[in-house]
Amino acid sequence: MKRLFSALAVAGAVWLAHGAGQAQSYPSRQISIVVTFPPGGNADTVARLVANHLSQSLKQTVIVENKPGAATVVGTNAVMQAPADGYTLLQAGTNTNINPILGTKTSYDAERDLTPVVLLVTVPAILVVNASVPANNVAELVALAKSKPGELNYGSAGNGTFAHLAMEQFAQATGTRFTHVPFKGLGPSMIGLLRNDVQVMASDIPGSLPHIRDGKLRALAHTGTTRMPQLPDLPTLAEAGVKDYEAAGFLGIMVRTGTPADVIATLNREINAALKSPQMSKHIAANGLGVGGGAPADFTAHLQRDRAIWTKVIGAAGIKAN
Repeated sequence: MKRLFSALAVAGAVWLAHGAGQAQSYPSRQISIVVTFPPGGNADTVARLVANHLSQSLKQTVIVENKPGAATVVGTNAVMQAPADGYTLLQAGTNTNINPILGTKTSYDAERDLTPVVLLVTVPAILVVNASVPANNVAELVALAKSKPGELNYGSAGNGTFAHLAMEQFAQATGTRFTHVPFKGLGPSMIGLLRNDVQVMASDIPGSLPHIRDGKLRALAHTGTTRMPQLPDLPTLAEAGVKDYEAAGFLGIMVRTGTPADVIATLNREINAALKSPQMSKHIAANGLGVGGGAPADFTAHLQRDRAIWTKVIGAAGIKAN
């Protein structure tokens, strides 16, 4: 019996040492970044730039898996089904944070079941109108909207998306009323704006810039806090007279709650380095994004501020998930 207990003790010590070695050697195999958006957009590009940097710095393969659908729920579910070990990362977006406010049904609690690692970027929008709209600035758009309550339509990528919420926030801040026309994605909403099916939109910057430059759309302002290098004469909405207006989507990395603290620290350190890489800096500047970074606590604080802003907007507008 003594020999048995001795053997078990030795085996236990070996197992603990092996486990400690695994923790210290993270990562020891492939890492996946689950992106809750389709390929080809800002979210996809940012994730791939992060993955490329991590592959080099961590000396392991890092792949991107696009799992769009159901306002980030499809991709988040995939992460929730994987072990909490740091090998399956979630690139979260605005809807990951606000789905509970919208009443979206999920099998998880994002605040409880996901742990922030690092904020990647903030994603402001441009307030644009079809070139036929007789408004050359924000004040003229507000006056026009007040003269025709509900007659101007604005498009979005769908109910409860950032484009929807940003326009609702604008309407609440200016005392105007527009009619929301949801489309199935950013591409269709842009087509609707170009066709004048909708007259106004809080548009993504890459999707709207070519049409602004060829005169089909008119940019009035943007929702961020600082001017963009691509359009240095374009004011922020706050500068244009919409007091204290600030709205931006975000992208950030999260993991399942229960992931070891040292793994989160490693990911945070290396992703912060990725955000400072020349390739990422170039993409951020070219697309009018705001750079993130910082500690997990900084991302947590950002999520809390984001929820507070959109809780107010969503409640005032009575917005519910489809």
